[in-house]
Amino acid sequence: MSKIALEGVTKEFADGTVAVNSLSLDIGDGELMVLVGPSGCGKTTVLRMVAGLEEVTDGTISIDGEVVNDLDPRHRDIAMVFQSYALYPHLSVYDNMAFSLKYRRAPKDEIRRRVSEAARILELEPYLQRKPRQLSGGQRQRVAMGRAIVRQPRAFLMDEPLSNLDAKLRVQMRAEILKIQQALNVTTVYVTHDQTEAMTLGDRVAVVYQGDLQQVGTPRELYRRPANRFVAGFIGSPAMNFIMAKLVQDPQGSRHEAVFGSHRLALRERTFDDYPPLAQYLGRDVVLGIRPEDLEDASLVAEPDPEAVIELTVELCEDLGSEVDVHCSGDLQQDVSALEEDAPESVAGEPSQRPKVGELVARVNRRTSLREGDTARIRVDLDELHFFDPQTGETIGR
Repeated sequence: MSKIALEGVTKEFADGTVAVNSLSLDIGDGELMVLVGPSGCGKTTVLRMVAGLEEVTDGTISIDGEVVNDLDPRHRDIAMVFQSYALYPHLSVYDNMAFSLKYRRAPKDEIRRRVSEAARILELEPYLQRKPRQLSGGQRQRVAMGRAIVRQPRAFLMDEPLSNLDAKLRVQMRAEILKIQQALNVTTVYVTHDQTEAMTLGDRVAVVYQGDLQQVGTPRELYRRPANRFVAGFIGSPAMNFIMAKLVQDPQGSRHEAVFGSHRLALRERTFDDYPPLAQYLGRDVVLGIRPEDLEDASLVAEPDPEAVIELTVELCEDLGSEVDVHCSGDLQQDVSALEEDAPESVAGEPSQRPKVGELVARVNRRTSLREGDTARIRVDLDELHFFDPQTGETIGR
């Protein structure tokens, strides 16, 4: 096992483009760390610098306390699994997996033992004499992983290894990668643009945007306590709804409310206990974040709190079987910059599910009877509201 530490790592290309900007990250022994972000955010560049395939402009990369900035890739004892399988088409599965060991002139018995063990773990034993062209996409990816496993490296680096597979096979291979990594307990850095992949695989997830590290945490921490508007919009599908609202006291001064358009949501007093800086925003605009799954068809809720219900017009219903995504419109002033910049480009290969301008998406119980054109009474879970500074985009109270 190995620890990997990045301290102030920067990558600036010859044309002046800064792909990675002073990124610091500690990856523990045996940890599966996922780097996630939209295309072009710098996550693959980080991986290539750890592997030694890109030079570091500034900062240091250490493996087990040893600075490796000037070490050649072959001396870092790291194995990479790429998006393309990069198998030798003229070699059998056995020879593809054994290639690096033969190159190092390992004893034949040792080669046979390691390849057999990797084949057993990856369930490739029946295919060892086949050529890559005789294998399915998932089997080829397992061979690529087997080639990395037999080396018994200090760490695995995986660069979007599942993006060439179809949706069903991606889910299957995701589970296999997780089981293999846990069984081998090898430090792994995994790059993906798919936030579902990131959330299901990672012990911790590092969210990267425009070369900057936005937040590092467990999947639950990123979902429940996003550091800023970008993380909040990127993690979760459908994407979080962002609405411009004003925090006010009601005329009697007995409660606080979030006001947007003709809608008023009563805020729990414990909200201000949990986020003390929120009190400084009374009388000011904030970006109110509400996840679609924290909205429900009020007709399906026993005695819904009237102070937590808003009325909107149903524009579209997407029946997913287990739940229904209801797209609603109303007098909502949304944070347009959040819609344009922060939401993910796609989720698992599907078109983005971010809400459109003037629209709010609710993921409601499948028993709903709502249809296009209906006036929907939507219950908001007041315990799950998020608040962001409209200028900085940072979560208020972190």
